[in-house]
Amino acid sequence: MKKIISISLVLMLLLGILAVPAMAEDRTCGTLSYLNMTEEEDSLLSTRRLNKVKILYLDGVLVGEDRWLYYDENKVATQHFYDSLNALLMGLQAGEVGAIKVPYYTGKYLCSSNDKLMMPIEYHPEKATSDADTWALNTLSDGYAFMLKEDNTALRDQLDAQITAMKEDGTLQKLVDEHIIKVADGGEPVAIAFEKFEGDPVKVAVTGDLPPMDYVAPDGSFAGFNTAVLAEIGKRLQKNIELVQVDSVGRALALSEGNVDVVFWTRGISEGMMEHRRKDGMTGNEEITSATDEEKAILREGKNSDEETKAKLDTRDMPAGTIITQPYFSDIPLLVVLK
Repeated sequence: MKKIISISLVLMLLLGILAVPAMAEDRTCGTLSYLNMTEEEDSLLSTRRLNKVKILYLDGVLVGEDRWLYYDENKVATQHFYDSLNALLMGLQAGEVGAIKVPYYTGKYLCSSNDKLMMPIEYHPEKATSDADTWALNTLSDGYAFMLKEDNTALRDQLDAQITAMKEDGTLQKLVDEHIIKVADGGEPVAIAFEKFEGDPVKVAVTGDLPPMDYVAPDGSFAGFNTAVLAEIGKRLQKNIELVQVDSVGRALALSEGNVDVVFWTRGISEGMMEHRRKDGMTGNEEITSATDEEKAILREGKNSDEETKAKLDTRDMPAGTIITQPYFSDIPLLVVLK
């Protein structure tokens, strides 16, 4: 078992102190805490996701028993919030929740390293062939970006330029293949070396709380996809990158107080939605013309919100006074449960 679970939890598992609970019938779901989103806004976001999930389920992009898709008319799973992945896993094992919601590749990583865990919903992105499927995936997926203070536009623009260049020359996809897909299938994140340059460093907060993207090894070395992306950007900009480990809920404070220049952000608009809007100016399901009758019926269930609500959902959870780069990776949140 990889050392993503705390030593104390591992000992309890080995000693059998924590019993495996029955699957929760009240649809309780654990998720990582928000920094700047209210429970009301989270409920609105969850409700708006329902018809997208139904479309993906209808078309075979998501496959699983209905109870795990967490929709039934307008009923949404009750959310329980935890401040770290460790706490999420402990809550699941203790029976506080029936499932935890994590990014798909994080779920795969956890299940590959712990045979007591499983993902009850299969994900088949290759089956997303219709406009409705693409729109649903773009809407449901979260974009990974860098967050900075709103007055640091110069560094934001430099990061944006390098993200674009890495997408265009194939470097970013190579890093995804090596540090996300390969590791999630049973590999182990490897430590990343940074080149040294003249000048003050760019300080970046790392939580280590979202493997294989954001990861800190047991010996304290920094690894994972985000670290590899930063190392490549530092080389291209010829800037020193200094990683600073902080806990997940402390990211915003570290940024606002100037202890770091950049933090990882995983709840931004997805790459697909960003590209969708950049090319076509499309903002919602009213632009979908090739949906089947069944898809159209489901789309009609998801009414578009007013512009203020849309803007709030696009910037969900972002602390005041912050800006983010374009996304450099996107992933859809799915469930992990006990077998």
